[in-house]
Amino acid sequence: MEEILRDLQLAMAAHRTALAEIPPSPTAAAAVRPVEVDRRQAVMHQLARDIERVSGIEITGTTQAKLGRVLTSVDLVELAAWANRLHRLPGDDGEWLSLIESLTVHETFFHRDRSQLELLALILPEIIAAAARDGRYSLRLWSAGCATGEEAYTLAILALQALRDAGFADQAGDGGIICRPPWRVDVLGSDISRLVLAQAKAAVYPTEGLSAFRDLPSKLQRCFPVLPKTGEVGETERRGVLPSVRRHVRFRQFNLLSSAPPDIGFDVVLCRNVLIYLTTPARIAVHAMVKQALRPGGYLLLGPTDSLAEPAAYEVRWGAGAVAYALKIRDG
Repeated sequence: MEEILRDLQLAMAAHRTALAEIPPSPTAAAAVRPVEVDRRQAVMHQLARDIERVSGIEITGTTQAKLGRVLTSVDLVELAAWANRLHRLPGDDGEWLSLIESLTVHETFFHRDRSQLELLALILPEIIAAAARDGRYSLRLWSAGCATGEEAYTLAILALQALRDAGFADQAGDGGIICRPPWRVDVLGSDISRLVLAQAKAAVYPTEGLSAFRDLPSKLQRCFPVLPKTGEVGETERRGVLPSVRRHVRFRQFNLLSSAPPDIGFDVVLCRNVLIYLTTPARIAVHAMVKQALRPGGYLLLGPTDSLAEPAAYEVRWGAGAVAYALKIRDG
């Protein structure tokens, strides 16, 4: 968190050029008076509430105290002007997105939460069979809060494997899997952060240290070929995502607090390790939006500590150490 908040301080410095000219505070050189301390606390409180309003990210007392320490060197007049400027801007403005990007957590890796993915691998054949009966011939999956893209690419691989095992796709010579027409796989990865989406679209990941491949099953290594080195000094090994996987994945910047989903009719929505950072009203709003995105009978997969906002709308599907929720099909 400290590193994230240091990034926030840099973002604050970048925003200063957008502010109107403000005369220096007459008390800037004087000792901080109690009334100024109270005013600073009020500004920080306003900033925290606006962050929660725009992004849904819960600003706890600890986080607010850290924000205060990071911004302590910023003059009160300038800080108040910046906070007031943000308050008037729409949530999709670039200044807001820069600030929120500084506060969001982007920790992820390929094949994360294996027990839940194993449950999904059991569910996908059932989804495929239903799609074949209905003449839909597609698998549509959404990684809501995809960060740098590892989860979205993991979903594409699982979907392609399930289609191959069902006889609707073929193994390719490069280790990939090719759908047989008219079957298709469509995976959407969305995140509020533009920076991580740029990394996701690049589909290039280093292999050193606690890398994106830390828990990848060996049989899936073929989906991530080692990339040629460019000859740069100190260059680390990197792996890319097979084109036959990448072609099924698209990315979009999206705020989960939006009233309408980015698309509808998804067979599977994964919203994991996101809701834990949101306020209670924000979590309820996200659940309502995700419900709109699912087709009847589609599955919602949440993080291990998340709970449903509307349990009566779903059927529970248990696996070994994992759970999924199927949106009930309403009669009529």
